[in-house]
Amino acid sequence: MTTASHSLQESKRRINQYLNHKPALRERYLRSKQIRRVLRKSNNYDLTSRCNLFCEGCFYFEGDDYKQATEVTELEQWDLFFKQQAEAGVSFGFFAGAEPALAQDRLMRAAQYIPRGSIHTNGTIRIRPEIPYSIQISVWGDEDTTSHFRGGNVFWKSIRNFANDPRVRFVFTINPNNLAQLPGVVRIMDDYGHKIMFNYFSPTQSYLDKLVSGASNDNGYFRISSDASNMLFSSDSLARSRDVVNELIAQFPRTVIQSQAFNNALTTPEPLYTLDSETGIANNCNGRNFQWHQGYRVDLKASDAKCCMPNVNCEQCRLYTIALASFIYQPERFLESIEGFEDWLNICDQFARVCLLETDPEWPAS
Repeated sequence: MTTASHSLQESKRRINQYLNHKPALRERYLRSKQIRRVLRKSNNYDLTSRCNLFCEGCFYFEGDDYKQATEVTELEQWDLFFKQQAEAGVSFGFFAGAEPALAQDRLMRAAQYIPRGSIHTNGTIRIRPEIPYSIQISVWGDEDTTSHFRGGNVFWKSIRNFANDPRVRFVFTINPNNLAQLPGVVRIMDDYGHKIMFNYFSPTQSYLDKLVSGASNDNGYFRISSDASNMLFSSDSLARSRDVVNELIAQFPRTVIQSQAFNNALTTPEPLYTLDSETGIANNCNGRNFQWHQGYRVDLKASDAKCCMPNVNCEQCRLYTIALASFIYQPERFLESIEGFEDWLNICDQFARVCLLETDPEWPAS
């Protein structure tokens, strides 16, 4: 028996043991299997190389991968592309950009063929109400901090643009310099009835290289960082972030849709994934391009890069969508105890709360 198959058999044995010990968990486990089926073939789509902000250390532009493709502009080609994706069995789409709200005709074409998906946007442009995907709006701090890190004062605009929109979840990208804004931003989201969760800044290799070389600041995506002052986490700042977020999870259960289990997993000082000793690329990351997942560039061609976020350094990657997809298919990370098994079920539920609409039959939001 191979190591992989032995691990799978051991995971099944432990899960059955825990279900027999606590039968009340069985319904939640069946739901986790439904959620895994939703993700059975999920692809990432860069819809455009245009953006209207200049986020420091941008995952898309702070690197060279986007330069590999010339954007297709003919809508008929996008329509045919998404039709072919559906025929190939794609069950879920992650739609990003640069900024996907600048290409909503392409989102409309995708929605005709791919039933479920999530749009990752900066919130500055309203997403048409007929587009039936969850919308994840990135937040980088309060009003002043957002302008500092993103090159535009867009904090309140994103809140107003999506008032009373049930598709929306806000995602606060934490770095060591905006941690103090977390409680205030969460209180604002609570006052407005919005949902929020947390991402952890994950540097691109280009960003790291610029810090090491002492590169000069520019007018784009490396405007304010230096070796002495940047957005990288230390073990101490990760621990502080974990404590602040866990306190907010407990304090605002209606508003914060992140589980403590997921937050604890993201804030361990060690890399989240095992790394190839020669390339430094993650081996056990479900964001990698492989049989059941593929990233596509704006030229509608499958990316030949390592993963759906090819500019990001694997050793320091804590990106929430990649981690959620990875953890959902790697229950063995959490099966040392029945409490760990419940943590894994909470993480599966978190994916549904973040990425599925409350009207989705696979996720009865109760």
